[in-house]
Amino acid sequence: MMAIEKAAKRGADGMINSVETKKRRVEFADEVMVHDEDGEKHSNQDFSAKLYRNFVLSAIEDVERNDASQINTLASQLSLPSSSPDRISPGNLSILLQTLSYNISKLDTPLCTSLIQSVINFEKWWELPTATLGTYIFFIKILCSSLPKWWQDVSLPLISEFTLPVDQTVQHHEMLKYFLRTIPTCTGFIDSYIAKFFPNKNDSKRNLVNYIANVLLLTDYCNELRFQSWSLVIEKVISIDVELQNELDELDDDLENNIDDELDDGEVESDEDDQNLDNDSDDDSANDLDDDDLMDGQEEYNVDVTQNIKQLSSKLDAILSLITKRLSQSLTAQSIENGDGVSIFNTLISLFKSHILPTYYTRSIQYILFHVSQQQLELMDAFLVTLIDIAFSPNETIEKRIKSLQYIGSFIARAKKLTNTQIIFVSSYLTSWLNRYVLEREEEVNQPGGVERFKHFYAAFQALCYVFCFRHAIFRDGDTWECEIDKFFQRMVLSKFNPLKYCNENVMMMFARIAQHEGVAYCFSIIENNNNERMKGIMGKSDSQGYNGVVSNWSLATRQQFIDLQSYFPYDPLFLKTYKRMMRDYYIEWSDVSREYESDESDELDELNRDL
Repeated sequence: MMAIEKAAKRGADGMINSVETKKRRVEFADEVMVHDEDGEKHSNQDFSAKLYRNFVLSAIEDVERNDASQINTLASQLSLPSSSPDRISPGNLSILLQTLSYNISKLDTPLCTSLIQSVINFEKWWELPTATLGTYIFFIKILCSSLPKWWQDVSLPLISEFTLPVDQTVQHHEMLKYFLRTIPTCTGFIDSYIAKFFPNKNDSKRNLVNYIANVLLLTDYCNELRFQSWSLVIEKVISIDVELQNELDELDDDLENNIDDELDDGEVESDEDDQNLDNDSDDDSANDLDDDDLMDGQEEYNVDVTQNIKQLSSKLDAILSLITKRLSQSLTAQSIENGDGVSIFNTLISLFKSHILPTYYTRSIQYILFHVSQQQLELMDAFLVTLIDIAFSPNETIEKRIKSLQYIGSFIARAKKLTNTQIIFVSSYLTSWLNRYVLEREEEVNQPGGVERFKHFYAAFQALCYVFCFRHAIFRDGDTWECEIDKFFQRMVLSKFNPLKYCNENVMMMFARIAQHEGVAYCFSIIENNNNERMKGIMGKSDSQGYNGVVSNWSLATRQQFIDLQSYFPYDPLFLKTYKRMMRDYYIEWSDVSREYESDESDELDELNRDL
């Protein structure tokens, strides 16, 4: 009431001064009754409301006479922060907004721009009392419906405030839903603002999680922005995932193991903490290392990197947990049947192919598809078909084909919900392709060009060996083997391609151990011969003749590059504690299937088990 009170008293300075000279002060009770010209009784609150409404009407009339002084007074009061004692009261705000709503056409003038902007940007409008909040929303809807040019200004704060927790953005989304229905072209501004206000990866965990939660909530009712919104989310998660992996790669192995242990064994945040990220303090540093955890004399650089790793892992853990919870709720049998779930899954598959698959050495984001696909049998089929299509498409680069084969092997080995039928089908496909490859190209091994020409073959063989290490019990059918896997492996390891030499050394060693135990194939003599040849090469004594008399002119550098590529297993164990707990019912640990193969306590076997 301050503004209106000042305006009402503006012409009565003399009277005020005379009153102030008197000793006795006159005070009114809260409910003084006032008689109007008709003799009706009203409280002073009714009188004040009527007086304020008249003031607002007077301000609008002044605008028609090109006088914006009173309008600017209102705008200034609306712009005050919520903590200011001079901020407009909820009651007067309701009167102001109601009056403006009924005179909306008169506001279409530059003189009212500051007033409208002040209303749009009213601080913490979502915390207004229910009645006043309803009036506020009504005015915004009337404004954009009558004067669509204001939609851009309205949509900006609605999106920029997505850093609020979702329980505070209910009305934001209600207004967005309304405008998406009434203004078909409004998606353009929403789209651009989602990208513009997306928090940087270095922003707080609270802001990142809240923003992503609101963006995903938007996709529930706006299919037109679903792909773009998910694309932005996936890009943000990849950037955090890659930076985290780069930080880990720079650490010494011992320090990295310590960090992994701390992240895995540390105190687990409760689900309530995951949801309630809007506390006053930023909890990104909650998992920081204590001073006692750092070795004496350790370089300050390592300390800084370690703190950054803790913060990055905390953000990634919270974001992926949020995404996975939402997808679990969205991809139900009913949603798959009505088509909406299929639309969401197709969006994720598309982004997997365009964003996740081509990015090397991501450590965690690929688990989105790992978990989502296991929600329904049809989704697992679709994911496997996608991987197979990429792995054997002549139109894809060799790098993407190899990467897809790595996903096939790792997914089939680790995905707990896969059926035996699915596992045998994909394995049969791989064995058929490998058999044809050997028949068609084995003679090329003796020709010039180097064995790097056969990287595709080695990737497919390694994927199948990796699957066999985890799933060998499924292949046994009484006294026979599914896919005639025993005869297949015997042919492959004895072929001129010599895959035991050019695939991942640790995987081949474990495969040899299991294959021998199961009576499928004996590989150790070939591995020993390969090792002897390798040692001769290192010592410069190689006679250039490889296993089976095949000439191997693959340089050490080229071979190492391929080995590094072959050492990537997309679904290696997670170290994000909350997210790992969410995967528990969907994930096969090596310890679940290793059994007697764990009996050898040699350092070599310990290393194999870590890789598997």
